[in-house]
Amino acid sequence: MDINKTGKTSLKNIIIFAGAYCAFMIGSGYATGQEVLQFFGAYGPDGFIGAAISMLIFAFFGGALMQKGYDLKLKYHTQAFRYYCGKYVGTILEWVTVLFLFSVVSIMIAGTGAIASEFVGIPADAGRVFMAVLCVLTVMLGLMKLADIIGAIGPVIIVFTLGIGLMTLISFHGGWAQNWEVLYDLRATKSWWFAKYAFLDSAWFSGVLYASCMVFGSIPFLTGLGGKANNRKEAFLGGFIGGVALMLAGGLMTAAMLCFPEQVAKLQVPNLFLAQQFAPALAAVFSIILLMGIYSTGAPMFWVVINKLEQWLPNKTAKMAVSVILGIVAFFGAQIGFGKLIGFLYPLLGQVGIIMIIIVFIKVYFMKDKEIGLEREDSDN
Repeated sequence: MDINKTGKTSLKNIIIFAGAYCAFMIGSGYATGQEVLQFFGAYGPDGFIGAAISMLIFAFFGGALMQKGYDLKLKYHTQAFRYYCGKYVGTILEWVTVLFLFSVVSIMIAGTGAIASEFVGIPADAGRVFMAVLCVLTVMLGLMKLADIIGAIGPVIIVFTLGIGLMTLISFHGGWAQNWEVLYDLRATKSWWFAKYAFLDSAWFSGVLYASCMVFGSIPFLTGLGGKANNRKEAFLGGFIGGVALMLAGGLMTAAMLCFPEQVAKLQVPNLFLAQQFAPALAAVFSIILLMGIYSTGAPMFWVVINKLEQWLPNKTAKMAVSVILGIVAFFGAQIGFGKLIGFLYPLLGQVGIIMIIIVFIKVYFMKDKEIGLEREDSDN
């Protein structure tokens, strides 16, 4: 990441930070459209309410977390949980986040299988094996720099997603379909305790759940990213603009999906279906970009998990063995199914995330910092 360290607010840096934020948030769930479908499209036109609420949470909390990251400049970014929640609860949340990231690796693997089966025409297991092996090899061979380089594809996915949404709306002259109710069974709030309450089994709460889940999982990343900024304003604007861009694309995709509700309801990769409607060649290119985006998300998350366990591993051989074992576990976890994994894990972590963003809000705006043994970067960095 080429950051210009001058002390002054840099538009270039703000754009880089916003792009990095988007790139981190984009995985197989967002890029394929499955997250957008379950959390927004499944509610019909009301999904725009959820998308707007998610945008506000992504923007304001992304900005706040990056701004606080600038203030703290933590040496170990997962310590952010200890800053917000104290030593003991914070340590527990560090491990919850590691487990969540490992679960997301399974989602990345499952997403590759979905693309392989629906648009490449090969067995889903072949795609899953490919991504699982790629993630394991990346960690074992120390190829994280390659994953970081490919991670620059995140903003490209945002641009493609915006383009697909706009082109679908422009080329579809019939207006939104009136039978969007066929999507309702896919809604993210369907299978949880809050489904008993109409007030919570709704588009607005789905928007809260989605953004809370994703922001919760990104706290260490955004804290570290904010520490690279020139000043607090630059850090906040990078997070804010990144959150707006992410959900602007999500809102457009929601609108596009409502043009073809019966078709997208049956698909694991609705975004590629939409691209095929007006530009089949573009869909082929987009499928390759999606796979690159999935890899650039899955491999770093798998690395975080192994890195957290590495302190208990005696040597490189043990690290390699654990990497292979966890890669196999992630592969079999992906067998649950792409859509089912998203529908279960994201609402689950979203509930934890709601509590977390309330704590972040109180800590950032109403409480003074306290030293609790956090290790910080050298002032020269």
